[in-house]
Amino acid sequence: MHYTGTVYRNPYDPPSPLLEITQGCSHNKCKFCNMYSAVKYNPSPMGWIEEDLAEIASFYPETNRLQLLSADPFALSFKRLDAICDLVHKYLPNIEIMTMAARVDNITDKTVEELKILKDKGILELNIGA
Repeated sequence: MHYTGTVYRNPYDPPSPLLEITQGCSHNKCKFCNMYSAVKYNPSPMGWIEEDLAEIASFYPETNRLQLLSADPFALSFKRLDAICDLVHKYLPNIEIMTMAARVDNITDKTVEELKILKDKGILELNIGA
């Protein structure tokens, strides 16, 4: 598994595999948070994501829930998130729910149609940060 720095998971999510699709935080300017101050924001390479999905599938082939990491992976473009969702379903066909952190501006950057497509692909829970 490819993890960059400390792994922070939402403690309120039920246990599920973790897939890092970004490193760090795209905003990284909150006065109250230093969780990702030492990690530059970058999308994870698609090759890493695919390798990690293959590994998750080998250990949890029937999982129906997946937590996508890092600080705000919903900052990725619709096109990138759509491609990641397709990869997730390729390796984990039983996935029903994908969760991740997001900022409000990550959501408003996407059209209503794009949000509907991502919802239909399983991104059903966004944990909204400041």
